[in-house]
Amino acid sequence: MSDPGWNGGEYGSNEDVVAGIKRQAHIWGIMGFSTEFWKQEVWRAMEFETMDEFMEGFLEPYFTVMDPNDLLTQAWKWQRGDVARHTGGDLAAALGRITARTFVMSIDEDLLFPPRDCAPEQQMIKNSELRIVEDILGHLGLFGVTPDYMPQINQHLADLLATEV
Repeated sequence: MSDPGWNGGEYGSNEDVVAGIKRQAHIWGIMGFSTEFWKQEVWRAMEFETMDEFMEGFLEPYFTVMDPNDLLTQAWKWQRGDVARHTGGDLAAALGRITARTFVMSIDEDLLFPPRDCAPEQQMIKNSELRIVEDILGHLGLFGVTPDYMPQINQHLADLLATEV
């Protein structure tokens, strides 16, 4: 919304707000990837020579094709997606309403939803388990680019679906 071309969400194309979308990509570079991803220069395994090349060749192209208003809607949802609003602010009561067999899956290096934050909430859900996915990418492990990510997800989902009702 800080991009001068945003125009209240009425723009002709993503190019009108490309500077703002690139800022969004850089913010995701900071919070989306783990500190270990950057320290170990994991981006080199994706055939980038420098961190700047990775940002310009991977993250910026990923985000600049997205609709800026969709990105804003996602942020809006994160800010307002509080299940406790249905129980007068009581998170335990809200999560206690869940009756389905549930796996709460957290990525071990996730800076947005780390296991230490997910564990207490998972414990409020009856018949649930905390499953940790190991991925150095952090939250953006969701890209599924490391070879061990999808097999872990597939195993957790297979375990969940194999649970007798």
